Amino acid sequence: MIEIKRALLKDAEAITDIKIKAFNKEINTYLGRNGGPPGYDKVESENKIIANFIAYKIILDNNIIGGLFLIPIEGNKMRFEDFVIDPIYQGNGYGFKVMQLIENMHPDIKEWRLSTPVFSLGNQHLYTKFGYREISRNDDEIEYVKLT
Repeated sequence: MIEIKRALLKDAEAITDIKIKAFNKEINTYLGRNGGPPGYDKVESENKIIANFIAYKIILDNNIIGGLFLIPIEGNKMRFEDFVIDPIYQGNGYGFKVMQLIENMHPDIKEWRLSTPVFSLGNQHLYTKFGYREISRNDDEIEYVKLT
């Protein structure tokens, strides 16, 4: 059973390892190189995220298989960031389930925002399937919103 729990500083290394695998797989698939957002491969960056934002770990059978963090915007709006699942667990519907769990944990949020790279077709499919709609796009990223 998939679970979401607040991430603790002791989880930073495991989440960083997953970010490295997930972002590198995605970038490598589409761009032929490794990479990710600034700090994605640094435990220190994950420690800052856990300390300063609403950070979650994704757990399956008592193992951390992913992570994400939320940034409150204004009022009842929230931004979804760095949503990753270990590549060996991708394609099993866990991403969709995690998004459901997060929304259920934050029923007061009426507007959700997130973005994804233009090349990330899998993410785009997940987000539109979950009810997000594209509101803007540039050469690098697509911005999405979901109203609840």
